[in-house]
This record gives sequence, structure tokens and C-alpha cells, in this order.
Amino acid sequence: MSSTLHRSPGDACGESDVPMIHVHLTRRRLALLAILLIVPWLIAGFWPMASQLGRAAAKLAVGGAFGNGSAGSGTSPDVIQGNPGPWGHVDYRPLIIDLPDEFVFVPPANRPAIRWFFQGYSKEQALEFLRSSGVAAADLERLAHTAKWTNSLEGAAVEPGDELILGLDPAARAKIYSTLVEFPQNAQQMDPIWFRPDHVKQRVEDSPLAPQSIKLVKKLLYAQGDATLLFADFEPALRQLPDDPERRRMVKTLSRKETFLMRVKLDADSDVEALGNYWGVGGRRKDLIPLLSAARRAENGCRLNVIFLLPHFGRDHLYNHPYAATDAKGAKQDCFWSAFNFFNEVPDDRVSDMAYLRDLLKSDYYAILEPSQLGDLVFLTTPDETAIHAAAFVADDVVFTKNGESITQPWILMRISDMIETYSVRHPHSGPLQVKYFRNKSL
Repeated sequence: MSSTLHRSPGDACGESDVPMIHVHLTRRRLALLAILLIVPWLIAGFWPMASQLGRAAAKLAVGGAFGNGSAGSGTSPDVIQGNPGPWGHVDYRPLIIDLPDEFVFVPPANRPAIRWFFQGYSKEQALEFLRSSGVAAADLERLAHTAKWTNSLEGAAVEPGDELILGLDPAARAKIYSTLVEFPQNAQQMDPIWFRPDHVKQRVEDSPLAPQSIKLVKKLLYAQGDATLLFADFEPALRQLPDDPERRRMVKTLSRKETFLMRVKLDADSDVEALGNYWGVGGRRKDLIPLLSAARRAENGCRLNVIFLLPHFGRDHLYNHPYAATDAKGAKQDCFWSAFNFFNEVPDDRVSDMAYLRDLLKSDYYAILEPSQLGDLVFLTTPDETAIHAAAFVADDVVFTKNGESITQPWILMRISDMIETYSVRHPHSGPLQVKYFRNKSL
């Protein structure tokens, strides 16, 4: 290798005063120098990338089959750790289920006017109640003299009009609606949707609704207690929107249901036999033990989606909406039908008959103090012992539930406390709902 130091000759524009070093190399030596200079940089740059790719591939292999991430992760801010028990160690990842496009129903413009029914009231008593609830004097005057009233032995009914409904103060709306929702005659026009105050942004503000529609929804929210906001004015709100696409977006937005993915942690320390005994109740242990064992052997363990551990009925229905019945005499796919069929591969439609269900509960089940086994029944009753809801216990404080027979209600996983909140909305004055538990004698 030789080198000479000299001044570079001037370029076409004049002399240069910058000294330059010229190195003369053979081709072979030049290639060797390139290798020595470049290869260390390639190694330094590629090694962490390869390590990351390897970890990503392993995560994908585990996550694709069993959930998002390995057993040791589960620390994402949107993952909630559950309470350990015979079901193992569980966590929850929140989900919001949309209504299928096929089920989005926008009420036609010629629907009957909203009607408030006051059971056991006269017109004068209803007006006095509205006055005490905070309805403005001018609105009361219009209700008394120009609104359409219907009086019967059962009570008084009035058509207040969209303008009055949309203009109610939130406090007045809360007081009026907490009374109206107790009367079954108002059920079709008043089925409140409930929100936790800190979920309004996620469910409404971050929706595809136009800003004015979001503003309208928030204006119509009213409080029930300290931790619940309700919305009950579907039809008046929809009539304020500019076009059918926006009305469809509002129906979809307000029909969303909160639920979650539930996962069981499996790793080298997991007791597969104990987990098999819990999740395999009802004769399914032989099929779950191999799956649990395989998950336990996965490198770094895994988090197994609970849907793989549910009985056939649960796996087939969870996160789905029912099809509309083609036969008017078909079974009501409501909460009772769902809870009592939890272990049935072929659903028993007789449980849609409440008389049959009462006899079945008496003959095949016994009361327990609290749920601790997959499939235990969880009943909600009013203080007078009227059963208003049933669900099947899954694990921790989670149930498999369908909150009503409507096709807009999917089968979901839900915390018992949230389920109680959902049904308390419909019975605000009946007193605290009672929770009762039952277990099938054959399990």
C-alpha cells in the first residue's frame, strides 16, 4: 500500500486550497478493506433486529393460538388482572361489540308519537308529578292544554312531543324517567342504555357520529345514582338527524355492548389436573386436559382464551347475536333460556316456559351460598322474590349472559356487579336487587 500527499490541482473555476490525500489500492486489497469496514456495521445493525423478529415470531405463534402475548406478559394497560381461584389465574381485555349491520333498525318517520303512561295516576296527578320533577311552567301549560291525553281506569297517558322531551333539564329527565321505566306500558319506548361516566368518550365521543350528533346524545344523558348515566330517547333523537346514514350510525353507536376477552394463564407451574377438574365439569375433562397440557408446555407459557374452555353452547353463542325467529311460536332466546341451556349441546326450548322452569329449578337444582363452579346459576330477583334475570357463572365474578330476548342483545361475558347495574336501571325504585345462586344436582 502506498500513498502520496500533494495539493489537488485546481478545477475549472480556479485553484483550491483544500489539501487531499489520495490512496492507491489494488482491487483485491480494496475488496478486503470494504469487508472489514462494512461487516461489523451489518452485524451491529442486524443482530437486535433479528432478535426482535425472533421474539415477534414467537409472540405471534403463541398469541395467534392462545391469546395476545405470553403468560408472563399480560401487563398492557388495557388488560385487567382477575382474582385467582380453582379456575386458575385469569385476566380480561375489554371489548365493545357492535350491532350487526343486518340488525340496525331505524324507526320510520310515521311511528306513533312518544307516549308517557302514568299507572294509577289521574291527569291532574300526572301534571303535579311533572311539576315537582322540574318541568318548566311554560311546558306544563302546553301539556295541560294542548297535549293529547288519554285517561283510563289503569292511569293517564300523555304525548309530550319531541320539543319538550329534547328540552328537558337532565335532573327533570332523571326524575321523570325513573318513574316511567317502572310501568310496563312504557317498556317499548323506554329501555334505557347505561354508560359509566368514564366510558362516554370511548363509546360516544370516539364514534363515527358527526359532532352535532355526539352533542345531542350527551345532552340527553341523565344520571341514575353516582356511577351511571342513562340514555332513553332514541326516537326523538333520531328525528333530529339530517339523513338516514347518520341515523344508522347513531343506532349502531348506542347499541354497542361492553364485554371482554377472558384468558387463563398457563405455564410450567400450572396444575393441569385441577384446572381440568374446574373447566371440564359436565363430562368434558377428557378433551380439556390435552389442550391445557399443550398450552402449559408452550415456551414461556401462554394465556388461553376462555372460549376454548366453555361447553359447546357457550362456545357456539358467545359474542354472537341470535337470528330473528322465523316461527312466532319459537323459543324466546332470553336470559333464562341461555342460562339453563349452558351445558346442553341441543338447547331445551321448554325452559322458555316459566312454569316449566320453576319446576325444573325445584327438582334439579339446589341453593348455594355463592358460585364456585362453572355453570352455577346466578339469579337476580326483586325484593318481592320476582326473578328478573338469570346467568351462568364462568369464573372469578364473571357470568355468561344474554340481557334480553331481542336480537340486538348478544351473548356476552359480564361482571356480576355490572349485570346488577344493568337490571337496576329498569327497577330504580324497587329496592336493591337480590342475587341468588343455584347448582345443578348432577354436576
